[in-house]
Amino acid sequence: MEMQSPVPDLRSLQIVAAVADSGSMLEASRQFGMTQSAVSQAVRRAEAAVGVAFFNRTRRPLTPTRAGRILAGRVLDLNRDFDALLSALRVAAEQSERVDLRLGLVDSYAATVGAHLVKELMTGEIALSLSVWSGLAHSHAEALMNRKIDAAITCDAMDDLYDVERFPFYREPNLLVVPRGMEAEFAGLDLREILARHRLVRYSERSWAGAQVERHLSRLGIRPPRAFEFDTSDSLVAMVATGMGVAITTPLCLLQGLAHAAQVSALPLPGPGFFRELLLVTRRGDLSSLAPRISEMARTSITTQAMPRIRTLVPWFTEDY
Repeated sequence: MEMQSPVPDLRSLQIVAAVADSGSMLEASRQFGMTQSAVSQAVRRAEAAVGVAFFNRTRRPLTPTRAGRILAGRVLDLNRDFDALLSALRVAAEQSERVDLRLGLVDSYAATVGAHLVKELMTGEIALSLSVWSGLAHSHAEALMNRKIDAAITCDAMDDLYDVERFPFYREPNLLVVPRGMEAEFAGLDLREILARHRLVRYSERSWAGAQVERHLSRLGIRPPRAFEFDTSDSLVAMVATGMGVAITTPLCLLQGLAHAAQVSALPLPGPGFFRELLLVTRRGDLSSLAPRISEMARTSITTQAMPRIRTLVPWFTEDY
C-alpha cells in the first residue's frame, strides 16, 4: 500500500515563519512560549512533512531557503484562512437546524415569486446553502425519487408515489383567457360554444397543466382540434395576446405571462370549474420538521408578492374564489 506523506500542522508552519522572519530560534521560542529545543523540533517536523528544507543550516544566523521565504510571506494568509475556517465551523455549530437544501420549483412559481422564497430561505434560519431547479412538474417527481433534489414546490401531488409527504399551501381556479377587447363576444356562451368558434391555445400534454386541462375537457365531452401547444405560460399568453385563440390557465400562470397580460383579459371559466393546487412534496422523513415551515413561507410569498399583482390582472378574483 502506498504511504501518504504526513500533513504539516498549522502551528509548526507558523513557528517556521517566525524563525525565518527573525533569523533566531530564541526569538521564536519567546514568541510562542516554548523552549528552543521544542522550536527546533517543530521546524524539523514541518520540513519532514513538506519534504523540503526551510533553512540553510550551514550559515549563522539561520538563513531561510527560498521555500522558507515563501512560507514566511504566506503565513498571514494561512492565519487568516484558518481563522475564517474556525469562524465558519462555529457558525455552523450554532445553526444546527440549517441544512443544504436542493429545491425544485415548478415554472409558474419560480418565474413569479420563486426569487422571494429563495431570498427568505437563504437569509433566514433554514438553508445554509440552496440549489434550485425549475422546470415542468413531471421532472421534479423523477428528481425527487432519484435524490437529485430534497423537496419540490409543484402542482403534481405524485399520487403514484407512496414514500412521500405532501404539504398543500395554495389552491387557484382555472380561468378563460381571451384577447383584450373581445370580452363581449364570450358573454352568455358555454365552453363548448367558445371552443367551437375559437382555437384553443393549449399547454402541451407532457406538462401537468396540459394534462389537467385535457382531462377536464374530456369529462365534458369537448374535443377541440389541436392548433398550438406550449410548455410555458408566457408563450401561451403571448399567443392569446396576438389574437390566435383563447386559453385555459390559472391566475399565477397568467402572472407568469405578465409581459403580454395587457393584451388579454381573464374571464371566469364557463361551466364546471376545476382547480390547481400547489404543494411542497418531500421524501418521507427527510424534512419532517422543516417542510411545514417551508410550505408556509411558500404560501406567504404568494399572498404578499403575487396576489396584489394578480388582482390588477383579474380584478374579480379573490383567494376564496
